[in-house]
Amino acid sequence: MESPSRPLSLYFLPFLSPGHMIPLFEMSRLFSARGHRVTIITTPANAQLLHTTISKDSSSGHPISAHTFPFPSKQVGLPDGIENLFNVYDIDTATKIHTGMHLLREKIEQFITANPPDCIFSDMFHPWTADLAIKLRIPRIVFHATCIFAMSLKDSMRKPDSPHLSVQSDDEPFLIPGLPHPITMTKSELPDYVRTPNGYAQLMEQFREAELKSYGVLVNNFYELESDYCEHYKKTMGHKVFHVGPAALIHRNAAEQADRVHKAVVGEHECLSFLNSKKPNSVLYVCFGSACIFPNDQLMELASGIEASGHQFIWVVFGKEENEEEEEKNKWLPKGFEERTKGKGMIIRGWAPQVLILDHPSVGGFLTHCGWNSVIEGISAGLPLITWPLYAEHFYNEKLVTQALGVGVEVGKKDWNLWIDAGKNVVRRENIEAAVRRVMDSGDPAAEMMREKAKMLGEMAHKAVKEGGSSHRNLTVLIEELEQLRDQKVKGN
Repeated sequence: MESPSRPLSLYFLPFLSPGHMIPLFEMSRLFSARGHRVTIITTPANAQLLHTTISKDSSSGHPISAHTFPFPSKQVGLPDGIENLFNVYDIDTATKIHTGMHLLREKIEQFITANPPDCIFSDMFHPWTADLAIKLRIPRIVFHATCIFAMSLKDSMRKPDSPHLSVQSDDEPFLIPGLPHPITMTKSELPDYVRTPNGYAQLMEQFREAELKSYGVLVNNFYELESDYCEHYKKTMGHKVFHVGPAALIHRNAAEQADRVHKAVVGEHECLSFLNSKKPNSVLYVCFGSACIFPNDQLMELASGIEASGHQFIWVVFGKEENEEEEEKNKWLPKGFEERTKGKGMIIRGWAPQVLILDHPSVGGFLTHCGWNSVIEGISAGLPLITWPLYAEHFYNEKLVTQALGVGVEVGKKDWNLWIDAGKNVVRRENIEAAVRRVMDSGDPAAEMMREKAKMLGEMAHKAVKEGGSSHRNLTVLIEELEQLRDQKVKGN
């Protein structure tokens, strides 16, 4: 694509966690690929994670770079190099990282004020950028790291007449009014700050107020997947929504898919060697994101349920060492599990090349925690999902998959907890086996219909990011609007 004669200067300010940083970084690359000057504002350790990709893009003529601010490790009591929430499984460390990012605000604000861009793309966790953008007379685009469906449900829950306030028990289903589909939930599935308002609820209100001051919302999704909810949300919030995803589809080959910011603990060739030996749609991929470590009793139930289903699998597990003692292994894996499943299953202990795995034709289903990045990556791969939500907006995402789209099966998880307590109430092996069979067993007409729907959505996702597709057009529209706003500002001065 021809480079613009007057490229925009665009700042991207991600939050310091993989689930937020990776998709916003990938979307920033879409702008630099169009010839606009992109600057990622982050810390040195996080910039290092992005360095290889930024160098490749720059070598290809795409104007993208990182501007760093030293993370105040000593001030918050953290070792050097701990600058994001990857592999953080305790409240104390997470709080220190949040505090460190807050301490950087003044320096970042000074830099942006002295070197104003044409637009700030800000993660929701930086609400202060809304007032800064107004002061500098530039647009702010907010990124929530989720879909508009989830944002619509979240907004419904904050209303004073929300039905969750009048149910008799935590497990009594209620219908959420005013939505394009009849979506039902239970109170136990709602975040703790919704069930019992606390300090985080006040923080969420700050995020909402900052969004209302912003020019629009950037979404890692494609319009067709949630068109009704996009229109609903635009009416509710009264501003613009730009679907420009799925972001992970920017990766065009296996090598790029295998190396997305964090280095995978298994190589591209090892994964492909396993998957290439399997029949189409025969492997179940199991992953619960990088922010949750299940207790041993939940891992034992999960392993037992997968094995009882009889299906082949790739299972990603965090918090376990590759060469642990047999005694330790027997605490979370049934005795002889790895021997019995040799050749049928692969356990990846750490960061996995998820997009590479999901896109392989031998993978036929995805057991997921319903983090938005995982959901949209599974949908982009045309896969039916087994939903096991844990925290954040996961239960909202589950309802999109199972109730609105009809491309998933619930495993039966009904309690929302903080990520550190996500495995507190154990899901039993019988539930896991039944859910896996419903998605992976061949010959079931309902499963085949779900698989066809999922395949169709995957094709739509790929079409959306191609030239002429909805996400490609939305990106063009957003760039043109930002250019007009810049030119109007110049004329006004």
